[in-house]
This record gives sequence, structure tokens and C-alpha cells, in this order.
Amino acid sequence: MNRKIERQALPLLLAVLLVSAGIMPIASAIENEGAEIDFDQYSPPQLSIDSSIETIAIFEALSPQSEQRIMDGKTEGGIPFGSIVVHAADGITRVFDKDGNQLLSISDEKSGKMPTPAGVEKSCTRLHQLPNDSRVYHRGDQTFVLDAAGELILTVIDETTASGQNVAALEGRLGNDWVESAEDMPDSEITEYTAYWRVPSSPPSLESYQKIYLFNGIENTTGSKTYLLQPVLGYSGSTHQWEGQAWACHTNGDDSYYGPLFDTATGHTMRGRIYWANDLKLWSITIYDHTTGQYSSLSTDCIQPEVGYRVACVLEAWNIEDNTDVPGDTLFYDMEYKSYGTPMNIDLEPCYSSNFPREIMQYCWVEIIQNPSQVRLHTYN
Repeated sequence: MNRKIERQALPLLLAVLLVSAGIMPIASAIENEGAEIDFDQYSPPQLSIDSSIETIAIFEALSPQSEQRIMDGKTEGGIPFGSIVVHAADGITRVFDKDGNQLLSISDEKSGKMPTPAGVEKSCTRLHQLPNDSRVYHRGDQTFVLDAAGELILTVIDETTASGQNVAALEGRLGNDWVESAEDMPDSEITEYTAYWRVPSSPPSLESYQKIYLFNGIENTTGSKTYLLQPVLGYSGSTHQWEGQAWACHTNGDDSYYGPLFDTATGHTMRGRIYWANDLKLWSITIYDHTTGQYSSLSTDCIQPEVGYRVACVLEAWNIEDNTDVPGDTLFYDMEYKSYGTPMNIDLEPCYSSNFPREIMQYCWVEIIQNPSQVRLHTYN
């Protein structure tokens, strides 16, 4: 066995054993393992465009999977591992296999749009669900996604010049916003934010077009590359199920990446952790269900730590109309904020939306029980 591979394999094997024992996610176990990556080895092959392929619309995310099946515009088996996704300036997204042979031609405009927990609705061509512990590396107009074993599973090439061209606004609804939150913008670089909370009671009545998100998050709010890193607990009116998922979401038009979805339930204890591994130059985003041991995790270098990032614990909603659409109170507790291992001075302040009916907002109350470690987000329910 090659010595370099041997050194990497042993820590990974230990991580797998720890995960099997229910001790920790792989993302935490290997966050200090790794070396400089030569991205030249991942340079895409010559791409062969097949003009005979019909351009279709899709209604699910372009997510790498072990096999691919296309039925009625649905990528039911995802796209194959090793796929190369090219967003062209003509509004067509083309998918190639690892050898450069074209598989799909997809219209960005005609494809379905999906809401994201970063408050922006995106074309399915711009969304990618990844296996747990995947690592997302951004290099200019190319993005390389490696799995936990270091294998290249997805390449995304963005040839577009108009930022936000794939963002669409929901029409005929009340829109979306952070209903209530506790926030701060610290004057030093935050590199770790951990929070615990229990899954609250479900909204009494939620329609299929309505969504609820609860999370702790770190967001860079300036520049063209604005991202929100968030371990998300979500509730959808289409499934009536609490679900956990880790997100690294571009808040404008670029691609967003997220981990696998897992089911959870009222009363379960969640932990959301966002951590900058300085040796790897990667953010690790993990949501972990302490009750069941399930988790969702990914790592990314989409942004670097800087002064002035926003930190917040948040109740976000899409298209809610009355108090039957909101969950019960949520207590965020044992929240910790660090800058390269050193505890930070954080002064949380309550924030409220002005975009929802007064019927809802009059019962919302951000109770800062112990600043900045414990906050309760109150609702009518």
C-alpha cells in the first residue's frame, strides 16, 4: 500500500469505527486529518456535446448517486458519481459523465424551483444533495466535490456571468423571512458556533407550499459570494415531518450544497455545529440528533473566516398565514461561540420580521434568557 494512502486510511478506519459505535460523526472524527490537494488531477476531460439530446426540465436536485434514471423529467436515481455539471451562458445546464460524454441537457428556466433555508428559491439545476461528510472545494468557476474517502463525485463548472439568474421569487404567497431571531455581528472572526435545541411541537396545520426552518447559522453578508452556513431543522407542509439537514447555501444565484435528509420528531435533542478546521481550510456543518444518533454533515471552503459575519439562532418561515402555521416555542441552549478556539464576546439582540401578519407577530417574543448562551423563540403555540 502506498505510504500516503496508508496514513490516510488508518484515521478514516478509526473514524468509521467511532461512527459505528455511535460516538461521533465522521466529520468530527477526521476534521484534523488531511493534506494539500492537487486539484489539477481533477481537471475535467474534453467535454463532448451531443446536439441530438433533447433539452428537458427537471423537478428534483442534481445530486450525485450510484446510478441514474430519468423518468418524466425526474432524476430519480440522481446523476452518476463523477458527473460534470456545466451551467452555460445560454441558460442550459448540461450534465456529462466522468469521461466527458453528455448525459443531459436541462433548461434552467423551465425546471422546477425549490425553496432553500437561506431564504432564496433556486432552480433544481443549482441544487446538489451530497452524501454525508462530503467536502466541497471552490476554485474559480469550478467546484469539486469529494466524498468522505477522497473520491471525486461531482464537478460543477459555472460559465454564466449574471449572478442570480436562476433565482425565482414565489408568486401569490406571503413570501419568506426570518420570523424572529437572536443575532450579533461580532468584531472578531468567528470560527465555531455550536447550539443545542429540542424539536418543538409541530405546526397544527401547514399546507404543501409552506415551510418552517429552525437553525443556528453563520452568514457573510457582504460581497458577491454571500453564503449562509446552517445546520437546519425543517418542517414541510408536504410531508408533515420534522427533518434535519446540513446546508451551505449561496444566498444569490450560485449553486448550493447540502447533506442528506433524516427524519426526527418532537422532543428529540438536536445539536447544530459550524466549525472552521484551520488546517484543512474548510467549514464543517453538522446537525446531529442526540436521541437517535442520526446526522447530516458536509464541509466547504465557500467562504473564509472574516470579521463582521452574522451569527444567529433563527425561526424562518415560508408563506405562513396564521398561527396554525407556526411551531411551538424553541429553546436554544448551551450555545458556544469561538474564534480559533478562544471563547468570544457575543451580545445577542432580538430581531423580528415585518413581513408576516400581525396575528402571528404579536405572539412572537425573543427571550434572551442568558446572553449569549440561552434563547427561547416564543410563538403562539
